[in-house]
Amino acid sequence: MAEIRVERKKGMPVWAIVVALVVLAVIIWAIVSMRNRGHQQEVDHTALVAPAQVFVLETQQFFIPSARCA
Repeated sequence: MAEIRVERKKGMPVWAIVVALVVLAVIIWAIVSMRNRGHQQEVDHTALVAPAQVFVLETQQFFIPSARCA
């Protein structure tokens, strides 16, 4: 019988790299969301409830005789 030599590939498989990147992204997302949660509680919401000034602008309609409506 003939001898078949099998050599192992060097390096990491692609699926392992993709899984590692997804896990790293989830960990970063969790850390960022935990940091933002603490900052949201410190916001003074009374400034957001203050009444706003409303300005009413008068509009004028212009008549253009050469314009046609379809």
